[in-house]
Amino acid sequence: MATTTDVVVIGGGVIGIAVAYHLAGHKVRTWLVDKGQPGQEASAAAAGMLAATSGGSKRGPMYQLKRASQALYPALVRELEERTGVDIEYQTPGIFEILLTEADELRYRRLYELRAEQGHAVSWLSAEAARRHEPSLTPALRAAVHFAADHHLHNGKLARAWAEAARQRGVSLHTGTTVTEARIRNGRVSEVRVGDDWVSADSVVIAAGSWSAQVGELFELRIPVRPAKGQMLAIRAPQLRHVIASDDRYLVPRKNGEVILGSTVEFTGYDKDVTLEAVRRLAEWADGVVPGIGKAPLSRCWAGLRPYSPTRRPILGRAPGLENVVLATGHHRNGILLAPITGQLISELITTGRTGLSLEPFGLPAEPHPHQDEAE
Repeated sequence: MATTTDVVVIGGGVIGIAVAYHLAGHKVRTWLVDKGQPGQEASAAAAGMLAATSGGSKRGPMYQLKRASQALYPALVRELEERTGVDIEYQTPGIFEILLTEADELRYRRLYELRAEQGHAVSWLSAEAARRHEPSLTPALRAAVHFAADHHLHNGKLARAWAEAARQRGVSLHTGTTVTEARIRNGRVSEVRVGDDWVSADSVVIAAGSWSAQVGELFELRIPVRPAKGQMLAIRAPQLRHVIASDDRYLVPRKNGEVILGSTVEFTGYDKDVTLEAVRRLAEWADGVVPGIGKAPLSRCWAGLRPYSPTRRPILGRAPGLENVVLATGHHRNGILLAPITGQLISELITTGRTGLSLEPFGLPAEPHPHQDEAE
């Protein structure tokens, strides 16, 4: 006889953890299944930036999703820290976008004006004013935009605290194992095989990040998510006060004196090697933004695999043809930022059949659309 539960969540990154945590808050019996340990893949490899207003999404569905998720973080951080005692290092000085060229100024002037019109806390700073906040910035600086509402935290500690809080709420964690088979009857999954055991569940959530395509095959689903490698460094450098960002690269200060430097975006399959070429390019960029930082001692380097969706949006909602399978994947570079709202919306979908935000813009794409612009 199969073990029974209400929901099986496949994937223990912050997305799967968030879904399981919210479900358990509704007294839904939930299994969280991960092939390793919770939060040890893309979630651990991230920089922890919560960048909703400085990002490229202008005013469409992605912008709305990011803003809704960002707004959930202060209360979430308080709750997780109170439950677990883990300092998630939630820091709120904001993000400085550094403008080095005339093209940078033109592009960010439009974004600055839009964010001001939308009512966000955003400031346009001269080079002199920016260096009063961050004296180590390059003399080549033309201007900077301070996005005060964009924050950052320690993503590894977030994942650890969230997984522990989920366990405290009653989530059954199954680590070092995975789902290997599924039994499908009349458009529903009746059972899934977890390790050696068959588990009967009312719903299954696929939140397997860069491995979602392989998991989808077990359910006869085509999930067009592929891994995008991001290489990153941690250096021991004089502490910056703000996140410094430019050209999709960033320097993120941590409380322990490290500065996180990232990141590349490479489509090289499941390779997680760190290359000298990437280290060189990242160091050269950092030294151009903060002169002398290229001589800082290197603490560590790593690469993570972000789940890239061809629409450049996460894939959220019910799987076509399988009424009790729900998808929560494809968050790419926004997994940490979007985890709270994803957990909330997927939990709402499973428990009530309705969601506070429409999931229609985030459905499973019928065909890849590689040129769709997320900056909507």
